[in-house]
Amino acid sequence: MRNLIYKELKLSIHKFFLILPFMLSLLMFIPQWIYTIAFMYFFWISIINICSGYIAKQDNSFTAMLPVTKSDIVKSKIVAILSIEGLHLFTGIVMGVVHNQIYGTYNFFMDMNLAFFSAMFVMFAIFNIIFFPWYFKTAYFYGKPVIYGAVATLVFAFVIEYGTIRFAFMRNIFEGEMSIQWIVTLVSAILVGILTFVTVKKSVRNFTSLGL
Repeated sequence: MRNLIYKELKLSIHKFFLILPFMLSLLMFIPQWIYTIAFMYFFWISIINICSGYIAKQDNSFTAMLPVTKSDIVKSKIVAILSIEGLHLFTGIVMGVVHNQIYGTYNFFMDMNLAFFSAMFVMFAIFNIIFFPWYFKTAYFYGKPVIYGAVATLVFAFVIEYGTIRFAFMRNIFEGEMSIQWIVTLVSAILVGILTFVTVKKSVRNFTSLGL
């Protein structure tokens, strides 16, 4: 399993996608912006090119020929891509903290705070539970899984961004007292854990049923 993850990050996935999160995190310095967009570039750029790279290298077919289980193949790919998502989140959080030190915490749209970054974790988990199980039905076609996953994240982002501006109760949740934000973080962590567990289980089941 460890060697498969190493193979994904060193051979299958181009190193550019490990650097891109640091570049995109600089978008967090734009004042009075919709900062959810900075995290969405993963859905619009990274995952598309990673999957097209798999096809170009015939990576999934080659990996399936190795003396490893299909379960480990799926898990290694998910872990590798989750690691890149983690880089997007980590660099975004770091630059967000620096942003708040420079500009302050107020933002016309959602403020960058604990609840906001917790919501970004959930947004990635929503994309994953749509994309991965669908993608591993074929381990080849990725267009529709990416599109539907990206649309779901756009809907999610619109709801929390518009809702925080429009409705007082949502503003109190995402921009209220720290005690409430910690509750949001706890609920988000539980939700992300459940969604990730389901994502892995469904993806393994779908890929195992393939005749590779």
